Amino acid sequence: MALRPAALIPPWVRDYDIGGFGADLLAGLILAILLIPQAMAYALLAGLPPEAGLYTAMVAPLLYAALGGSAFVSVGPVALASLVVADAIAGTELEPMAAAAIIAVESGAILLILGAVRLGRLVNFVSEPALLGFTAAIAVLIAVSQLPAFLGLDLPRAGNLIDAVPIFAGAGAPDGMTVAVGASVLALLFLANGFADRAIAPLALPAPVRLAVVKGLPLLIIAGAALIARPFDVARVQAPSGGLPQPMLPLADPSAWLGLLPSSGLVALVVFVTGTAVAKSLPRRRNDALNTDREALAVGAASVAAGVTGGFAPGISLSRSALVESSGARSPLSSAIGGLIVLPVILFAGPLLAALPEAALAALILSAIVGLVKVRDIRAVWTHSRAEGVVIAATFLATVLFGVRWGLVAGALSGLAVFLWISSQPRVTRIGRADGADNYRSTDRDRVELDTLPVLPVRIDRSLYFGNVGHVEARLGEIIAAHPQARCLLLDMRGVNAIDASALRMFDRLRATLADEDLLIAFAALHMPVHDALKAAAPTDDIPCFLTVEDGVQEMTTRCAAPRDDG
Repeated sequence: MALRPAALIPPWVRDYDIGGFGADLLAGLILAILLIPQAMAYALLAGLPPEAGLYTAMVAPLLYAALGGSAFVSVGPVALASLVVADAIAGTELEPMAAAAIIAVESGAILLILGAVRLGRLVNFVSEPALLGFTAAIAVLIAVSQLPAFLGLDLPRAGNLIDAVPIFAGAGAPDGMTVAVGASVLALLFLANGFADRAIAPLALPAPVRLAVVKGLPLLIIAGAALIARPFDVARVQAPSGGLPQPMLPLADPSAWLGLLPSSGLVALVVFVTGTAVAKSLPRRRNDALNTDREALAVGAASVAAGVTGGFAPGISLSRSALVESSGARSPLSSAIGGLIVLPVILFAGPLLAALPEAALAALILSAIVGLVKVRDIRAVWTHSRAEGVVIAATFLATVLFGVRWGLVAGALSGLAVFLWISSQPRVTRIGRADGADNYRSTDRDRVELDTLPVLPVRIDRSLYFGNVGHVEARLGEIIAAHPQARCLLLDMRGVNAIDASALRMFDRLRATLADEDLLIAFAALHMPVHDALKAAAPTDDIPCFLTVEDGVQEMTTRCAAPRDDG
């Protein structure tokens, strides 16, 4: 079902008041301080001129403000999407800007289609462990990609560590002055990120001013590096053209569009999955749930607009979004204001930007990727589930060693394998009374006594399908064999929300087997869909069903005590 036209109106417009404009204006000003150097740095990461990042930083927020729903999301150049774009560009013979434009348009179109047909929920099929491993590996690849600029070496780009090792092994000696500039900037950026807020706390500045000072330090550090390095021979960024972005369709041979389509799909996937994760982490108004379909439309439109105006595929930045939120923004208008502030920079600051050392921007990127490695989240997943920890490791290693494409494939396949492994082995456990007749717990895990014989209650803790019925059937056979005094198997089905045809066939075999052994079978706590499926597969009289396990134990104990009718 397509979105209705009325649904395209951003929700923030309906209750926006002029009082919120002042807060959005201040948040936009603070955002621009961080956005401008990041936009240039991430353009270089993508293998594009800095002005491509500035155009993206200006155009993308305007489209998101017109269609998006989050007040704090900052759409624009991001490290993760930039690296994926760089990887895609490296695999084509097209001119980099043309290839980047095609990828932006195609990936944006894919997101627009997903949003229009309301398939934004597909993002939920990418597991959190796979995403953690992927982003951590991307941090490593980004660091590797920035080493040439950081060391003053003219080296080809490597999309993975296997290709990077021989490239760096054959490289010459680093340029001492370039390394000094990069290392100094990197050290100052880490100090600013770690201690600036506490250092200026005694000044008792108003919150917005303090935030502007702290977030403005990276720009001041990079500007200072440009001033100090001015007399020295170090590589510098390409000056922006100084003109407005010109709308143009990136025309090329149709085969080029088809050839870049897989890369565009990969960009769309990465942008949407990581962007949705960022958006979910941001605060929202009460009862205002994140609409993934709207987000797909908004980010897709932003990507198409960036592609036809000299930019490249944008994403959602966690650091800038957090900055917008802490700045007190009231609507996406704040990010749009930040984007508009980029315009005078493009028009008038070209000579100043051309003085920036590439090593300084490389240092800015290196300081920003630390947040991609979420050590605490990785440790929590590993503590919770070793199997899901393997997904993190597999995704990380595949991405680092073989590149972005194989990393995502490894993440998807390993996540699916873990899901199938876990779902194929549901817990089938004996249960007994604990703290009251109506409270039945596992005799193995909770150390309660099995005091209901000759009725043998057993609980199944997962929905049943063709992949796990064999395990369930075997486990039930083991439990029955271990209790020769049992005369009735009572299945607690509260954990079984659905069953398929294979599960129904398994129950048919189980009833026949138990009948041959002169054992009864009964069910307790059936969900209605499961009850209806069992009823359709066998006569109702053949399926004793009870609301609770205790009801089943009481009734089936009475039946087992009655004299047997031998015909």
